[in-house]
This record gives sequence, structure tokens and C-alpha cells, in this order.
Amino acid sequence: MRTTMRIALLLAVAASAALLGCAPCSDYKQLVAERDGSLLSLQNEIAAREATIAEGRQLAAGLREQIAQLEAEKAVLIEQNGEVVSVALTEELAFSGANLGIGDKLKPTLAAIKDACDKYPGWDIHVAGGTDDNGVPGDYREIWPTSWELAAARAAAVVRYLINDLDMEAARLAVVSYGAARPVGDNTTAEGRALNNAVRLTLHKPERLWSRNQ
Repeated sequence: MRTTMRIALLLAVAASAALLGCAPCSDYKQLVAERDGSLLSLQNEIAAREATIAEGRQLAAGLREQIAQLEAEKAVLIEQNGEVVSVALTEELAFSGANLGIGDKLKPTLAAIKDACDKYPGWDIHVAGGTDDNGVPGDYREIWPTSWELAAARAAAVVRYLINDLDMEAARLAVVSYGAARPVGDNTTAEGRALNNAVRLTLHKPERLWSRNQ
């Protein structure tokens, strides 16, 4: 909607200049050229965004198809929001407490995600770890002083497995930690804590966030 309004505004400015004769001919030609360039740029931007959304829809469908074949299907939440596809690996499937092992239930899920993503090499993956508000167990605070470090370690364990065991290209991956700062569930319930301890994979086109070459 915002882009459509910008296009309409550009057209209105050009039309007003032509009707009112408020600029010399050469200035008007320059205005028209600038308008045409801006319109072309906006049209290209809209087309690129729509193509990314359509591709993301296909990627999400492929992920759901792959995950549906696994026993852990209910522990994986897949959503698309515009140009971004997100995959949440809940506590039931991923990590609980200070355990960072990639379990037998998680391995086929990561393999399915990798297989689906291989069909879309232009998409990068942010792997984000989170925690509930219980903090780090006392015996582990020398390793992970705060929830930030623990959440980062969870995300890094997933990335390490994708790279070392599944041969995913390292340049496509990034590790992000939210600690306990971005709860998505209610920390007063077991279900909410499981959501907050999830590891989330955010799939996106790199140019929408940053370039790999920056």
C-alpha cells in the first residue's frame, strides 16, 4: 500500500506540472525522466518482493511436506510472514536445560530442513536460540554466565550440526541469541516455557537484511 501511494504521488506531481505549465520545457522533461526512473525502480522493487514472497511460499510448502513425514511433526512450527519463513524447533524436539546434544528426534528434522533449503540456495538461515526465565542452572554458570550465552550455544549446536554433519554451506548460516529477552510464550506455563526454549530458524533472502559480501 505504501509503495502504491508513492507511485500515485509521482504521477500526480508530473500531471500537475504539465497542466499548470509551472516549469520550462527542459525542466519538465527532466521531471518526467526522473519520474519514469522512480516508477521503474518502484516497479522493480515490487516485482522482486512479490517474487520473493511467492518463492517463500513454495519453500514453506516444501518444508511442511518434508516435516510431515517425520514423527516429530507436531514439535516443528512453520510460518511465513511476508518475505520471511520461520521454523521453530520446540523444547520437546530441541533443547531442555543445559543439554546441547543433537538428539535422535532432532537429527531427521534438521536433515529435512536442509533438504528443503537446498532447493533454494539463494536463501540464508538465521538460527536463533532463546530461553525461558529460569536462568542458567547453577552448575553450568561457569560455562554460560547468563541466558544469552546458553541461548547462543543452543543455536550454535544446530548450526554446527548443519555444517559438519549435513554439509550445509557455512556462508548461508548465522547464529543469533535472544536469551530470555524475547519470550513468545507464557513463562508461567509448561507450554509457554517450551516455546521460549525453542530454537528458531529464520529463512530469508540475504539482500533483504544484509549482503553476504558486506
